Amino acid sequence: MPQEPTSPREAILHAAISLTVGDRDKQYGPPYRNLSDCARLFTAYIVGKFAGTTLDESTFYLTAEDIAWLNVLQKIARTYWREPKSDTYEDAAAYAAIAFECATRQEPL
Repeated sequence: MPQEPTSPREAILHAAISLTVGDRDKQYGPPYRNLSDCARLFTAYIVGKFAGTTLDESTFYLTAEDIAWLNVLQKIARTYWREPKSDTYEDAAAYAAIAFECATRQEPL
């Protein structure tokens, strides 16, 4: 029988282990494959956004909106594996709405 966690950190790590080696592997495939799919989508997004520019620190930056869209792409990559799950589509819709909110915000970081 597993021992009770002795700290919040240990509890979080135990929960993370149970998630990443259990259901999520079965639902979305091995992390390497899913993250490789994400990498290809992220690369296409970044190349598209910055096409025709020289990438340096003054021109290459990601915004809050970009991160929301990258999260949508991560959700899309999850659809490549097995049966569709409604929460994936719900999360993608939520991130799209967040992207709009970020795009229309006029507050400097």
